[in-house]
Amino acid sequence: MGQQRTHWLRRRLALGGGIAALVLALTTTAQGAPADATGDVSATAVSSTFALADPDTVLAKDGRFITYGTTVGAGKGARCSGAPTGKLYVPMLIHGSGNSPGMADCASGDALPGGPGAWAEPGGAIWAPGVARFGDRYFMFYTASRKDSGQKCIGRAIASGARGPFVNQGEWACPPAGRWALDANPFTDGGQLYVTYRDDAIASGAETGISTVRTDSEGRAVWDTRRDMLKSTDISWDTTNISGTTHVVENPSMWKSSNGHWYLAYAGNNWDSPRYATGLADCGTATPLPASRCTPIGDGVARPYFGYTGTGGLNPYRGLPGNHQGPGGFDVFSSADGNKFAVWHWWNGSTRFPMTGNLNLVSGGFTVT
Repeated sequence: MGQQRTHWLRRRLALGGGIAALVLALTTTAQGAPADATGDVSATAVSSTFALADPDTVLAKDGRFITYGTTVGAGKGARCSGAPTGKLYVPMLIHGSGNSPGMADCASGDALPGGPGAWAEPGGAIWAPGVARFGDRYFMFYTASRKDSGQKCIGRAIASGARGPFVNQGEWACPPAGRWALDANPFTDGGQLYVTYRDDAIASGAETGISTVRTDSEGRAVWDTRRDMLKSTDISWDTTNISGTTHVVENPSMWKSSNGHWYLAYAGNNWDSPRYATGLADCGTATPLPASRCTPIGDGVARPYFGYTGTGGLNPYRGLPGNHQGPGGFDVFSSADGNKFAVWHWWNGSTRFPMTGNLNLVSGGFTVT
């Protein structure tokens, strides 16, 4: 666990500024409170110049798209007009509308300005927040360090609107024996709220895993519904040429495709390398809580589905727009008319940037354009 913690902290605390090379830059202006970026309504793949790791995108009630991400420090990254200039626990990029999510180049505000809940280290960072609309409210699940132990656990917060402010509701998941729970991603189906997350409680030693669980009406886990979705032992590319010893599968998301199948996206390998990539797995048609673990697709035991196709990559089944290194944190979301899009981050050698694109169901799986 010591080496696992070191690797994870190096990954998560590499929060920095800088303008990325190879970014499809957008001109933005700002308005409102929190400030909104405009001029960002391209329907094709669009990247941001705002350094933001672990992105998660939702459609707000007003028709705008909001992308949340890991904490950024005071003065880091461009801020939209009227946005706070200090530390942003859960930065928000507000962009696009309709069937054109686009992307923004400035942060409009902080969705969780009070920071993590009382269970967590005071003033500590928040990682990989995931948000979903459930009924008329928005539910956030985020990762933070548990007070006094540093164990990575998941907290829960609720807001009446996608822009927040979200109000902390306490610790949501913290496994026994110091194992970690992180990278929670909520979604809805059939009037129910579910959460998929990295769940090291289902694995041992250097192995990691992903679980999905149904919640009650307040977002509290109904633990007897929890299902194992994937374990690091189900694939081999997560350990190819790795530094450290942890067999990483993390940052999951789930969605139901137009073919009736549920799919799981997840990241693996070292985040700060060309090898970090995204796998996809088929979870069947019956329910987001399948009776058995999901099946990697696209030769997915031996290689990732989406990844960097250049030197140092892992020979992925398919590439992504821009062919950037280290694509991970792959999250699927819907536009107002139900079309599927994806948001992910990529790595430029020192930091990560969010990018959106159209998710297309094709023969053999999916493409992003």
